[in-house]
Amino acid sequence: MQLLWIMLVVLLLAACGWLALMLQRAQRQNRVLAAGQAEAEEENKRLQATQSQVIHTTKLASLGQMVAGVAHEINTPLGFVKSNVEVIGDLLDDYRKLVKQYDAAVQYCLQPVDLIFGADKSSLDKLVKHVEDARRKLFEARTNLEKSPLLKDAKELLSDASEGLTQLGALVLNLKGFSRVDRDGMDTMDLNEGVESALTIAQHLLRDRVKVVKHLQPLPKVRCMPSQMNQVFLNLITNSAQAIDGDGTLTIESKVVGNTVEVSFTDTGCGISDDILPKIFDPFFTTKPVGEGTGLGLSIVHKILKGHGGSIKVRTTPKKGSVFTLNLPVDGAGMGKPASAAATA
Repeated sequence: MQLLWIMLVVLLLAACGWLALMLQRAQRQNRVLAAGQAEAEEENKRLQATQSQVIHTTKLASLGQMVAGVAHEINTPLGFVKSNVEVIGDLLDDYRKLVKQYDAAVQYCLQPVDLIFGADKSSLDKLVKHVEDARRKLFEARTNLEKSPLLKDAKELLSDASEGLTQLGALVLNLKGFSRVDRDGMDTMDLNEGVESALTIAQHLLRDRVKVVKHLQPLPKVRCMPSQMNQVFLNLITNSAQAIDGDGTLTIESKVVGNTVEVSFTDTGCGISDDILPKIFDPFFTTKPVGEGTGLGLSIVHKILKGHGGSIKVRTTPKKGSVFTLNLPVDGAGMGKPASAAATA
């Protein structure tokens, strides 16, 4: 009986020792896990900071691209406005010469007044001839003034110049909206206006090569960050333009779907192959040669839409084209919450 008690005590002590050993091991594991968690949190903070910097850099790159496009667009109307103004100056000089000829004819007509006071027969004969010549010169000068196209040409040139200045004004307004890339304040936005502005900014990529077809239905204003949506539209239009080799068509449609707004971009470009499709929204993934693409365009588009509680989908057929469709809640519901983004062939 005593031996049994001794064995029980030994077993109990052994069990206590094992439990103490397990407890120490668990404590060490907890410390390791805690340290690992702290390190993971720090790493997450670093990744978030890096991601924010990447987004900021990409915004600046978009701004640079936009400014280059606007500069290209501004040069054309500025060129013909300058040319028109110079031609108008020449036309006004020519018209001034006609006016001087008319004035000279009028003065010539007034000369017979002096001859009348001391007129004899010879002087009267000269006076009659002078009057006939004066009438002829005055009639010719008046006819030249009436038939001159100079004022009409000058008016047409001024009208063209005015149209060019209107285009410049529209570009400046678009530039003002797009230049707010670092002011991500919430506001309400008509997405159709954002699309139109992005098309104006990207016009240098589309002109004479890509036909743009628009089917934009009236939309309710969406609560969003306008500068970020501008970036989304500009990136998608730029991608479509670059996907089209030679001539092609970009079709943009917008419509209301329930409590959301849907905008789609359909291009007749090269499409996306099945092996690449799952990666298109991955950061830094690009099929462009080194130095020609950052691989951040679609990644940033995906992140912006996800941050707005929206989504983006793509349908594609290699060598025929792609359709990118974005969807946003009208009231901004879901902002900051996880949102789905799908890629389906």
